[in-house]
Amino acid sequence: MGAAPGGASVTGRPVWVTVSVLGLVVMATWTIVIKYLAPCLWAISERAAGRPDAGAPVMWDFWWAAHLMLAWLLWRAHPLARPAGLLIAFVEIAIVAVKLALYSRRPDLSFWKLLWLTNKIYVLGFFSVFLVVLWRRGRA
Repeated sequence: MGAAPGGASVTGRPVWVTVSVLGLVVMATWTIVIKYLAPCLWAISERAAGRPDAGAPVMWDFWWAAHLMLAWLLWRAHPLARPAGLLIAFVEIAIVAVKLALYSRRPDLSFWKLLWLTNKIYVLGFFSVFLVVLWRRGRA
């Protein structure tokens, strides 16, 4: 992904938009894999191994849909991209900060909770940087 003069990528979009969209798509994919696909595949393999049916430990979460919607808005340079980005970033940071604070009181180092934790750290890191980028872009 090369950058043209003026901060535009080869797609003609600003580099920060391309990187943000990529980060959001990675986030949505990662969320779907660790919260839906991996638990379902684990339950199927447990059943195939003849172990008692424990049920799939799916972690219900539909933020991935909001992340993909935001990625689409950014990619299309939609007028709602910035307000939606600011709103989603503020809400995500607040929710994840509370969840991490609660988790830190009683950390659970099980495989499923560690997957959850890596997802939350990524979400918090991404949206913290994204918020700063959006904030500065709106003031320029």
